Amino acid sequence: PAAGMVDKAVAVLANLATTQEGRFAIGEEGGIPALVEVVELGSQRGKENAAAALLQLCTNSNRFRSVVLQEGAIPPLVALSQSGTPRAKEKASALLRHFREQRHAALGRGIPDRHID
Repeated sequence: PAAGMVDKAVAVLANLATTQEGRFAIGEEGGIPALVEVVELGSQRGKENAAAALLQLCTNSNRFRSVVLQEGAIPPLVALSQSGTPRAKEKASALLRHFREQRHAALGRGIPDRHID
């Protein structure tokens, strides 16, 4: 699809991710792999909106957080946190911080170092 259409679709997903029903639909209908791909390969605007959507998904669901991690989101998020737009850097950094905090919380509870649900 044309880059402009991808950007518009990801902007819609970012808006949907702000609602519980929208997050559920994105997570259940296979939207997470597409969002991770946009973080890695999309335009600057697409990356920004994809990171915002993923942040909403992950901070509201352990299961969706696990899916995002399984999709290999960490490397493109690290890259985005260093070289994206100011908003993209903010969203990517917040998401990476969330992953770190959840991991430390799990380790502090004596749970093995793996994704928890």
